[in-house]
Amino acid sequence: MMSRSESWEDPQDDSAFAAEIDSLRSALRGYVMSILPHHSACDDVVQETSVFLWERRHERDDTTNLKAWAFKVAWFKAMAWRRDRQREKTVNFSEDTLHEIAAAAESVAEDAAERLQALRSCLSRLAPEDVRLLQLRYVESGSLAGHAREQRMKPSRVQKTISRLRLALRHCIETKLSRA
Repeated sequence: MMSRSESWEDPQDDSAFAAEIDSLRSALRGYVMSILPHHSACDDVVQETSVFLWERRHERDDTTNLKAWAFKVAWFKAMAWRRDRQREKTVNFSEDTLHEIAAAAESVAEDAAERLQALRSCLSRLAPEDVRLLQLRYVESGSLAGHAREQRMKPSRVQKTISRLRLALRHCIETKLSRA
């Protein structure tokens, strides 16, 4: 009898798993950045973690929480990086301190995902012109004065509208999060 790793691989399962890993990348990067001091080290550890998960994808069963597994692997990869650098005297935090920082970062990553989901929901309730104004301001970094001229509005009115929208979004997000 062949084991799962010896059997024919299902490309759909592999692509679904790759998509799952990719969806965790930003949370994983934030988690690792809370542990390691350098962006390049963080990128290396996230990449090593992704490769490790990919190479052992057939060991995962349906009950395995991928995010928890990824964070645990990242922890060990980061500790290995740290051990290697201790010889160079570049790391100063104790492992206990790093455990605390990592736990806080994991909590923040979960909170950020919930907040992002709430923001998306709240944005979907806004009028299209309000969403466009927010995109102009926060995504495209466009000129609000130019927008005001195009809309034949005073720049102060555009600023007040953005301020009003931000307050409405904040209230909507807090309401959604308090219900969860």
